[in-house]
Amino acid sequence: MASCSFSSLLLSVLLFLLLRSFSNAQPFSSSRPRGLVFPVHKDPATLQYVTQISLGATKVPVNFVVDLGGKVSWIHSKGGCSTSLYSPVDCKSPQCSLATKSASPVFCVNNTCSLYAANLITHSATNADLVSGVVTVQPSDVIDPTTGEWISGPNVTALKFPFGCETTIGLLEGLPKGVKGMVSLGRSSLSLASQFSAAFRFPRKFALYLSSADNGFVFFGDAPYIIQHSGWQLMSSLSYTPLLLNPMATESWSTAPNSDYYIDVKSIEIDGEVVRLNKALLSINKKDGVGGTRFSTLDPYTAMQTSIYKAFTSVYIKRAKAMGISRVASVAPFTACFNSSTMTQRPEGYLVPTINLVLPKNVKWQMIGTGNSLVYVRDNVFCLGFVDGGSTARTSIVIGGHQMQYNVLQFDIPRSRLGFSPPMQV
Repeated sequence: MASCSFSSLLLSVLLFLLLRSFSNAQPFSSSRPRGLVFPVHKDPATLQYVTQISLGATKVPVNFVVDLGGKVSWIHSKGGCSTSLYSPVDCKSPQCSLATKSASPVFCVNNTCSLYAANLITHSATNADLVSGVVTVQPSDVIDPTTGEWISGPNVTALKFPFGCETTIGLLEGLPKGVKGMVSLGRSSLSLASQFSAAFRFPRKFALYLSSADNGFVFFGDAPYIIQHSGWQLMSSLSYTPLLLNPMATESWSTAPNSDYYIDVKSIEIDGEVVRLNKALLSINKKDGVGGTRFSTLDPYTAMQTSIYKAFTSVYIKRAKAMGISRVASVAPFTACFNSSTMTQRPEGYLVPTINLVLPKNVKWQMIGTGNSLVYVRDNVFCLGFVDGGSTARTSIVIGGHQMQYNVLQFDIPRSRLGFSPPMQV
């Protein structure tokens, strides 16, 4: 009996220490908002999506590029990584142990936990210190119990919030002016979705709504998603499809699990006509991770492997011609461009061929019109907003920012499920 009691006590102590260690690895907050909301705008020069986060006790606003599939958020600091806004994380800390699940390799430099910060726009990476600090954020709107109206709650803070800090100015190359780093929304334990979920104890999910202007948003937590002060609810009827995992790492320098979001595209239809393509390219090769369809906010337009792109544009051009739409000279980087004066115009936009990505159980994601299929390039000229990704593209279809615009995209990480709305503006 004594031996059994001692074993039970020892097990309890070990479990307590394990839970305490895990708790110390996570950011924390005494606030319990239903969710968080961040405004997102599209930079007109780079076509990248930018958001702002307030750092430190003084709430210094810092602009970051949004990286949907990123593993680690990072900031550039030319003055070093020990500042009033954040401080380095010790190698033996629980936060450093947590980082090994997201970023590989993780190593120790002068007793500071270090990892790689990556800019996948320029495909470059550099050593970065893991730091932690205070983050101040805006909670999503709540219902006033007195009036029943949607109102904004007070700002909330998270302590011990981890991210990478690097001092090499070159990593900012290719990013918009005024941006100081990148924030990751990927599946990793160091992404914003994971960290905000841990700090504020809401579900590990987020919703992205991108636009071509300044009225985009990213919401962390569960629905409903309400735009501040307008009462516009971004939660119309959603369709759902599974999110897939790619077993291979994205970056050559990392062995950490892939944090990108993939979906299972079965076929592509344009005005009901199925695009004839090599369907093997639509699947992820389990041995080398090549193929499949993933999302990227760093790619301005959807890129397709060359054979898919040629078949796709060929059918689109044929369907456009059948509607009396005249083709004009190509405008780089696009191939299929059209004279908009030959398009039928309706109150909701131009009447053009409808693109459907056909998903499992015949669920279809629709892309239509100037909202997310066509791109305005000059007077009376619109181009099909898809580009040739090359014959040796690692991912067969990369759904870029333009095609994600004007849809609510809900990424439910625990359930590995994507919810998406019909186009909300065309």
